[in-house]
Amino acid sequence: MAHTLFRRLAPLGLALTLAVPALAAGMDTFVPDGTYPGFSDVSAGAWYAADVEQAVKLGLMKGKGDGRFDPQGQLSAAEAITMAAQVHSAYTGQNFTPGGSPWYENAVDYAEENGLILRKEFSDYSAPITRSDMAGIFAYALPAEELPRINRVASIPDVTSSTAHAGAIYLLYNAGVLAGTGDGTFSPDAPIDRSSAAAILNRLALPESRVTSALDTPVDGTTVENTDGAFRLTFGAGNWEEVQQDGAAGLTFTDQNGTLKALSFAKSGQNAATLTDFSVSRLTALRDALGGVELLEQPDVILFRGLPAVFYRYQEGTTVYTVFSVENSNSYVELTLAAPAGSEDAYPALLHTAYTLDLAL
Repeated sequence: MAHTLFRRLAPLGLALTLAVPALAAGMDTFVPDGTYPGFSDVSAGAWYAADVEQAVKLGLMKGKGDGRFDPQGQLSAAEAITMAAQVHSAYTGQNFTPGGSPWYENAVDYAEENGLILRKEFSDYSAPITRSDMAGIFAYALPAEELPRINRVASIPDVTSSTAHAGAIYLLYNAGVLAGTGDGTFSPDAPIDRSSAAAILNRLALPESRVTSALDTPVDGTTVENTDGAFRLTFGAGNWEEVQQDGAAGLTFTDQNGTLKALSFAKSGQNAATLTDFSVSRLTALRDALGGVELLEQPDVILFRGLPAVFYRYQEGTTVYTVFSVENSNSYVELTLAAPAGSEDAYPALLHTAYTLDLAL
C-alpha cells in the first residue's frame, strides 16, 4: 500500500521533544542468548545460517514447525508486524505477548496503538509483504536516535520521492540496516524472503551488525555542492544559481514547476539548540515579515530522505510554499518548494528534485 511521505512520526506543536518512553529498556535489551534448536532446511554453509541463528536467539524469529525455518519462504505482513512489535516492546519495556485469533491479532493491535502501522493499512496480513512496506514498519520499531547515519547514500537507483516509504528506506540505508541487492537497487515492490529478513532484523537490533555502504549512484542532471560543503543537490533542466539570504549560503533552482531553494545555516550562528528550535525561529521570522501567516499544514516531524525533518506549508498569493528543515552535523538546512496553488504535477516534480538532497556526514 502506498502512502504519502507524511506519516507516523510524533506531531509537532511549536515546541516538540522527541523522547524515549520512561520505561525504555534501551538497546542493551537485545542480547542473542536464547536457545537455537537448528533447522533441517538451514545448512551450516548457507550465507544466512548465522543470521537465522542470531535472530532466533534474539527471540525475534522462530521456525515454521516440523523443524523447518523456511528460509526461502516469503515474509508475510503479519510476520513483519510481529517482528517490529517485538523489537519495539523490548526497547521500550512495554508489554507485548504474541498471539490472539488470528495468531497475529495482538501484534497488529500493538503496532497500530504504537504507530508502527496505520489502522487497516493491510487488507491481507497473510499475504507476502513488499520490501518497501517492510521498511516502512521496521523504521518505526526504534526511535530515530537509535538509527544514526553511518552512510552517505546519495541515491538509491529505484527509490524516488514517490516510492512508498521512501523516507524509511533512506533512513535504514543510511543507518546500515538495509544494504539492497547486489546491483545497488532495492526492489521496493518485490517480496522479501525470511532469510533476508533475518539479516535485516539483526542489523536493526544489533548496531554492531550494521553495514557500511559506498552507494553513491549518480542522479541524472547537474550535481552542485553548496559553498559551505553542507549539502549537494542535483538539478535537471532549468536554471540554478548560488544565493546568500538571511546570513545563509544556498542554491535556488527554477523550472516550469516552480522554485526550489535550499539554504544552509551554520549552527555556530544560531541560538537554536535543536532542529525544532531552529524551525520555530524561522517560522516566527516568516510570520513577522509577512505580518502574520496562515498555515495550510501545521509544523510536523516527518522523515525526509531518511532524516527527521520539520515540515510545514503555507500560501502567499497564488503560490504554496512547502518548507522542510533538516539537520546536518554543523548546520541546519532549510528547503523551500514554491509551486502554484492547485497544481497536481508541479509539487511532486519539485519534490523529486528536493529528494536529491545529499547531506554531508
